[in-house]
Amino acid sequence: MLRQAAAAALAGTGLLLCTGPNASAAERRPARLLLEIGQTINLSLNAFGTPLAVPLPPPVPPLNFIGSMVVYVLLGGPGFVRLRVLGFTMEAFHPLLGRVLLKLPDVDTATASTLVLGPAGVVQTMLVPLDMTLERLGDLAGPLAFTTAELAKASATLTDFPPPSAEHRSRRSPTGGAFLKAAAPIRFRPKNLLPPRLPTGLGNLRLFWDGVNEGQL
Repeated sequence: MLRQAAAAALAGTGLLLCTGPNASAAERRPARLLLEIGQTINLSLNAFGTPLAVPLPPPVPPLNFIGSMVVYVLLGGPGFVRLRVLGFTMEAFHPLLGRVLLKLPDVDTATASTLVLGPAGVVQTMLVPLDMTLERLGDLAGPLAFTTAELAKASATLTDFPPPSAEHRSRRSPTGGAFLKAAAPIRFRPKNLLPPRLPTGLGNLRLFWDGVNEGQL
């Protein structure tokens, strides 16, 4: 009983200690796979060739997003920790849209993301609210501000976290790091009342991302 209680207490801090013969494969994995509470991790982010469905003549403009994210490790429970996203910025540039910026809302704790210990490593799940700003929309001057209708979600099973650094190459998608697969397109709605006579399609923009590549900075 005391050993089980001690193991549960350690698991609750983000460290796992269970090495007996009845321990599962996940429980026997090294404790280093889960992070210490209070640790801050800096990550690079990129999502190349991401289409944004906007009310403009086709084709839908693909965007090459590059940015970074900062996460802070919070207490979770047995076999998992929570990740608070302290900073998230990705930007892309397009001739018709100008600068396209993705970032955290001004007021949000963003604590829904997790790292869960599994049989093949750790499962990282990112759940992030985002604001998007378009510098312009074709001939229409901006900026135009939008926010997510629901949290953007992506996940992956990693052998270790944080993943290796991603190598950035000029005008080409970075290599290395780890790829988090998207659960669905990101839906955006206007953050504020849009000016009159704008295309009605701006009320429901969708970013058709496959996911995001991340690497340790």
